[in-house]
Amino acid sequence: SYRYLMRHPWQAGLAVLGVSLGVAVVVSIDLANQSAKQAFALSTEAVAGRATHTIVGGPSGLPEDLYRRLRVEAGVRTVAPVVEGYASTSTDGPKSLNEIRGRRFQLLGIDPFTEAPFRPYLNDTASLEISALVMRPGAVLISSDTAHVLGLNSGDTLGLSAGGIRRNIQLVGLMNPGDEVSREALADLLVADIATAQEVLGMQGRLSRIDVVLPEGEYAEPVLERIRAVLPPGVDIERSSARSE
Repeated sequence: SYRYLMRHPWQAGLAVLGVSLGVAVVVSIDLANQSAKQAFALSTEAVAGRATHTIVGGPSGLPEDLYRRLRVEAGVRTVAPVVEGYASTSTDGPKSLNEIRGRRFQLLGIDPFTEAPFRPYLNDTASLEISALVMRPGAVLISSDTAHVLGLNSGDTLGLSAGGIRRNIQLVGLMNPGDEVSREALADLLVADIATAQEVLGMQGRLSRIDVVLPEGEYAEPVLERIRAVLPPGVDIERSSARSE
């Protein structure tokens, strides 16, 4: 074999090059898959937070009155309503920087007063103005790192488009995550009050889901029974890990 290879150096070189290219393609595909899986896991973790279970419905979501029934009738306090969807910055928005045009964000609508047990990165936000987020129409929060990259500051206004409808939003605060994992997860996330998210996404009177934190051990089953007793037909409660799976 050695003698044959010495007589045909170009053929041997091309064979080695072909094998190298094949290995490089396989490695690059594997790296791309792992990066995509990690990004998805981080995004799911940022949105789901510490919820152990999630109440979900059909494509149209849940009636927002279900949240009231869970807290009042079922007596479950560790529940949090969520409205989520995707929106893009409008090309004709007040902030017309090229790097902002058409950027796609995940919009997360929350109730700030019930968020403490669920998404800890909101508690670490020094510049979070709860009153502005709840009372000011179109108010949103954005990651401080994303705001720095896009040249945005608290108080700036953006045009946001979802479902073909454009609305103006205002940045009223910056989220400052305390670790690298939260920083990566919040890169393309906008946090708003429930009412603002419903208006932007066209989901008035509806919720995307309701997050639940159940107690550990034997205390979880009685709470689950109380929750299932008030769920309407077509609505179910599942473990939060099922979202990632």
